Amino acid sequence: MKILVVHRQKNIVSQIKSVLSNCNPVVLHTESGLDGLLTSRIEHFDLIICGTDLPVVTGFELVRSVRTNSVNRNTPVIFLSDEVDKKTLHLGNALGVAAMLAMTEVDNLLAGIVNDQVKPEPDKKWNDLLSNTRMN
Repeated sequence: MKILVVHRQKNIVSQIKSVLSNCNPVVLHTESGLDGLLTSRIEHFDLIICGTDLPVVTGFELVRSVRTNSVNRNTPVIFLSDEVDKKTLHLGNALGVAAMLAMTEVDNLLAGIVNDQVKPEPDKKWNDLLSNTRMN
């Protein structure tokens, strides 16, 4: 599973890696919304986890852009916010995010949401390798 985490706090990224360690994720981390946006436009991910309050480009702007112009148009997104209020929920729902979590809920809820929402695409290169091996 390949995950893009866009968050400015490295301890949150470590916490996410720890919670999802049983999935053996490949986690790519960027600290700013702009870096996350540029990364998500050129590389496919099985899941994007991002904060709502990011430097340069907010999480909301990042997801809006990903949904309109990126290889990750249909990739599930999980928002992390200090507090999930009505406004945050409304914006997240409008953008079609898979879930919205308060920072305090990461340990308790993230693994379950990932198991329910994320279906990793098979590695096409690996499938090609298996097909070629069987034909030879």
